[in-house]
Amino acid sequence: THDGSGRLQLLWELLANALDEHLCGACDEIRIEIDAGDAFIVEDNGRGMRVDDVDGLPFAEVALTRFHDAPTLDGHAPHEHLGPRGVGLFPVCVLSEHLVLRIFREGREYAQSYARGLPLGPLVEIGPTDQRGTRVRVLPDPEIFGDEPIETDAIPTRLHELACLFPGLALRFTDRRERRFHVPDGLSGMLDAVLRREGLRLDEARFVCTGLVDGVRIEVVAMWTSRRDTRVESFANVCRTTDGGTHVAGLLRGLVQGARQSEAFAIDGERQEDLERAIGQGLRAVVCVRLADPAYARPTRDRLATPEVAEAVAKCVAPAFAAWLERHEAMRMRVAAALD
Repeated sequence: THDGSGRLQLLWELLANALDEHLCGACDEIRIEIDAGDAFIVEDNGRGMRVDDVDGLPFAEVALTRFHDAPTLDGHAPHEHLGPRGVGLFPVCVLSEHLVLRIFREGREYAQSYARGLPLGPLVEIGPTDQRGTRVRVLPDPEIFGDEPIETDAIPTRLHELACLFPGLALRFTDRRERRFHVPDGLSGMLDAVLRREGLRLDEARFVCTGLVDGVRIEVVAMWTSRRDTRVESFANVCRTTDGGTHVAGLLRGLVQGARQSEAFAIDGERQEDLERAIGQGLRAVVCVRLADPAYARPTRDRLATPEVAEAVAKCVAPAFAAWLERHEAMRMRVAAALD
């Protein structure tokens, strides 16, 4: 509550709720704003939060005033958490000095206000509207989080990552000035950013692989540079795994298997380590996997531990990389030279 991460987590919870609308195909833009009062606003152009009654209360009020034991209150899937753990909208509401909800659904506008988790009045129908979506303004409770201005430096970085992970989504962030994050190239755009930071060329041939294997959705983009080290950016669902894990192991295994399957090389088992070294040298890659129930090695979720992911990624990557090698002579020569 004192280092700023708690308030940012409130923002990520609101953003995750809006992101669900994109995942179900109903939203293509989300706006995030830090206003002059240091409150943050998240607005999407999705369907608008439900307003039908649940146990005598509007669904929206239930979502903001009650815990639920499912990943989402209405049980919908897919659903993403944007931090180490998701807590939902109810704790956001409780930890807010003020929360103002506006809903634009099926041609009607609704509004309701809350203070520290309690509604200040019923959900009110305002009237007709051409707008659609949900807008939530939250002022974190200064008695809990203090009154220091919210630290915004981490927000653009995270939004750029999300724009790469969801190329069909545009994210707008306003904090004194508006910034727009939309990366139609997806993970390839993320790889561009990595290469620019290192001063490396962007125009080398890239290996791109996507697929669905054993329930795991896999996206990979990779390029080989003049550097000698290996660098892989990795994500499980939308959580950055800073310490890698089974998806990274599967990527490296799949690349080596693909090279062995390629007709360009005749590699015996004794050269396995040489091949692994040749494939890893200069590699810059991004791998993202999406799966229903990821397991992590630590509570911080910085290392993916789901064992079957490694095999799924390798199965996806190996044949695609073998075919890619047949079309890219420069990479074949690079590997062959490293094996000499």
